Amino acid sequence: MKKLALAALFISGLTCSTNVFAQIAGPSAGPVLAGPAGPGPRPVHGAPVPGETGLRAVTTFQGKVVKLQGNNDFTFDGFYILNGTDSLLVKFPAHMGTQISALTKPGSQVTVSGVLENPPLGPKEIRMVNLTAGGKTLTDTPPAALPAPVQETVITGNGKVTALQKDREGRVNGLFVDNKTVLRLPPHVTSQIENSVTKGTAIAYSGSQKTKQQGEVALEDYKVIRCSTITINGQQYLVR
Repeated sequence: MKKLALAALFISGLTCSTNVFAQIAGPSAGPVLAGPAGPGPRPVHGAPVPGETGLRAVTTFQGKVVKLQGNNDFTFDGFYILNGTDSLLVKFPAHMGTQISALTKPGSQVTVSGVLENPPLGPKEIRMVNLTAGGKTLTDTPPAALPAPVQETVITGNGKVTALQKDREGRVNGLFVDNKTVLRLPPHVTSQIENSVTKGTAIAYSGSQKTKQQGEVALEDYKVIRCSTITINGQQYLVR
């Protein structure tokens, strides 16, 4: 009887301890996903991200083409139209450059249907759905065939930095060097070197040259090099 009483007392104590711990820790509800503002409800699986997917309203704009626009590699992928008092940048896939360049000479009147976007910096943008000009209509479509694999050739060279290339947000994303060459570097690399590279800095490099794909139009004749190594003032660095 004494042993049974001790066993009952032990089980009772263990149960009480478990209940106290449960009250302190609270009920288990699985891991909580924390976002920028702290813990919150989990995102619903498959829910669209606002501003990126889901239904986007298509609007029609009319205006006069005032300027052609290239991307950071000087490949034609946009043009500005003057719509009333608004300057709007129409963006399209670069593989449509050959077709669109025939309809968007500066001064041409065009009608563009697309999705209006308001980036934090720069002009309003229209993501083109279709373009009508000169009695012809073009619709944003994927390439007819996947581009052939690019056979990359290692290129080496040297020169002096003539300027820093910057994106719309003012971040350095490339280096202009002699002979109309642009050295393309990842953002985390340019952030490391931008304070030590100025106009006139001696530089050597190795990397692969970007080749023009079918349908693309180069607005300026620059040689774009994706760097694998760079040498600044005699010190060589591996680019990763």
